[in-house]
Amino acid sequence: MSEDDDLWPVLPSEMVADTLADPAVSAEVFSTVAALTVAICENPWLTGSNQLGADPDWREILIAHGYGIAEYRINRDDHQVILTRIVLF
Repeated sequence: MSEDDDLWPVLPSEMVADTLADPAVSAEVFSTVAALTVAICENPWLTGSNQLGADPDWREILIAHGYGIAEYRINRDDHQVILTRIVLF
């Protein structure tokens, strides 16, 4: 068993991929979102993330530096996370 077994692969939705591919997104914002993705990969139940509705695996978290908000869904069965939406401010 490797140490990577505890990591949760994070897959972007098409909407997230399109948002991050926009040339208007600065390198600083992009790298901040990338760092958040790594943190989610290490622990999807991040301190500072909030449960959405009654489902504890549907989460939202503020993007550092006030850059926006991210929503994601933890899929325990497949041991992965879907980054469903980011809204940049």
